[in-house]
Amino acid sequence: MEAKDKPVRELCDSKWLRDLAFIVNITKYLSELNVKLQGPNQLLSSLLSNVKSFEAKLRLWKLQLEKGNTVHFPTLEAQKPSTTLEYAGECAKLLEALSERFNDLKSRQVELNIFAIPFNVEPADVPDNLQNEIIQLQSDDELKARYNNLRLLEFYKRYISNDEFPALRRHALKYASVFGTNYLCEQFFSKVTIAKSRPRSRLTDANLVNQLRVATSSIRANIPRLTREKQFQPSH
Repeated sequence: MEAKDKPVRELCDSKWLRDLAFIVNITKYLSELNVKLQGPNQLLSSLLSNVKSFEAKLRLWKLQLEKGNTVHFPTLEAQKPSTTLEYAGECAKLLEALSERFNDLKSRQVELNIFAIPFNVEPADVPDNLQNEIIQLQSDDELKARYNNLRLLEFYKRYISNDEFPALRRHALKYASVFGTNYLCEQFFSKVTIAKSRPRSRLTDANLVNQLRVATSSIRANIPRLTREKQFQPSH
């Protein structure tokens, strides 16, 4: 920049460079968390687990930065800061912000545990209407083996029947249907933008609804079956 006669004074400011280095590292960690919280089929229990994991890391980083340990902040470490107390404070602020944002979700921790790790919860800690079914579930070694070898939703779909575990199944349906992120909303509006492009300005609302239903659904159409059921009109 100096060669172009456009000097950047901040690049000569060691304090500014240290702050930038910290931002580079913490932004990388936040970006990694964001990726884990996005995408389809994101369960609420998985979302909370990722948030709690990041909060635990923040607590560790805060303690380490208070002692001048920058092992998890390599870009900051390269600046050889004489003190890192300020950055420990930034970790504390971020930890507080996350705690406030996800406080409502954390208040449902017991209910989420019943859904995500039903074999690990204490029957006495769960709601009364679920206690007997939880005991019955935890006493079944075969079901526990199935649980360990299947995806969570697949386990509920195959083995938690409405006849044998009605309350537990209703509980699972409740938390499996909650959107953990706004991914589906973003995907929907993206499809709207594509469907209602300028060359397709004459698209009717009825056709738009049909197109969006197909575009956003994860259900694959059974074309052979649909064509078999279609009554073709022979030419006269």
